[in-house]
Amino acid sequence: MFAGEASEPRDRPEAAGWKSVATAIHSLRLSSTPTLLTVAFADRPHPLWIDFSTLQYFWELPLADMPSEPGALTVYSQPIEPGDPPYPWVAWRPADPLLWQIGRFAFGTDRATWIRPGERYALQRWPNLTETPHSAEEIRMVASLTNGFLTVEEVGLLGGSDAPNAQRVLNALSLMGAVKTADGAATPPGPVPSATGPTPPPASAPPESGGFLQRLRGRINGGR
Repeated sequence: MFAGEASEPRDRPEAAGWKSVATAIHSLRLSSTPTLLTVAFADRPHPLWIDFSTLQYFWELPLADMPSEPGALTVYSQPIEPGDPPYPWVAWRPADPLLWQIGRFAFGTDRATWIRPGERYALQRWPNLTETPHSAEEIRMVASLTNGFLTVEEVGLLGGSDAPNAQRVLNALSLMGAVKTADGAATPPGPVPSATGPTPPPASAPPESGGFLQRLRGRINGGR
């Protein structure tokens, strides 16, 4: 599904395999130790590698063929030397498109395990979605986060969608490190085999004033 297409069905079952991968990624993104994450699949010959020192990945499977339910897999990590990338003979790629896909598949329309109910989010950087399946509705929800801190319900409303689809988008953006919370707090991540402990994320800016949402909703409605 690419830009302009309808949203995917909302009753897709949760892919437990991607959930474990997403949880490991979240943990390692908060770690100060340069780390390589390896995902080995029971039914596929080639592993997925993510280099957290450069935020790049390598996988021989094209993202267009990425399964929503990967089956049995093993996730493990190992420290790497800064400036000495692992497997330099492979074609590493920016991780944003991969993390977007994993974030959308991992939890479905449920909250990611590190997201707390009622948290307010704003866009910290625009994600690289040029090589990633996405709908026009999802882009509107991403854009709604550029002007202030919003709840999942507000993201759905301003994006012309609903809270379940907005939660899927927030899960993906959070996994990519593309959003920040209003209070700067985060749920402590779980351990990853062989990974070092996480470091706390930096504090975020205070939330915007209460009149922002009403003004933004008026601009969007006025443009329809």
